[in-house]
Amino acid sequence: MMELSESWALFIEQYPQFIKLQRELGKQDWYVNDGWTMFIGQYHAGIYAQVYKTNWFNYTLDGVHIETGLTAESLAEKKLQIDLHVGHRNLFDRVKFNEFTVPKIAAVVETWKIPYKFSKTNLSERLSIWVPFTKTGFAKKVAAGFELMCQFGDIIDEGIAQL
Repeated sequence: MMELSESWALFIEQYPQFIKLQRELGKQDWYVNDGWTMFIGQYHAGIYAQVYKTNWFNYTLDGVHIETGLTAESLAEKKLQIDLHVGHRNLFDRVKFNEFTVPKIAAVVETWKIPYKFSKTNLSERLSIWVPFTKTGFAKKVAAGFELMCQFGDIIDEGIAQL
């Protein structure tokens, strides 16, 4: 019998938590009414999820999306990073998109009283927050983190429409 890699073992072990997260998001009015969707996948370090709208050029999972990845390290620390990514450079003019969206996003995050990392200059790694979680509180805590990040949905939609 072939032995599973550490990342596949983590994916299999944590997949139920990500399904709970997907179900929790599905209960949220903002998620349902604003047309969000979620993808769960395996990657070299564990399991990840992307939340995005269908018009965000994310059909190859490399467009605009909000993403988290659970690794052995983040599981041990009981803290997830959730990121806003402005993906693949060939999909649209990211410079123009960022000129429209960055000032509006900056105005919001500058009011936050939580730790975050925001870049006005990086073309793809725009914004990150860290969400502490417990095994029993995983879905609710991470869903709340996604809700915070997804508040930029309208700004992103408007930025894409400007292109």
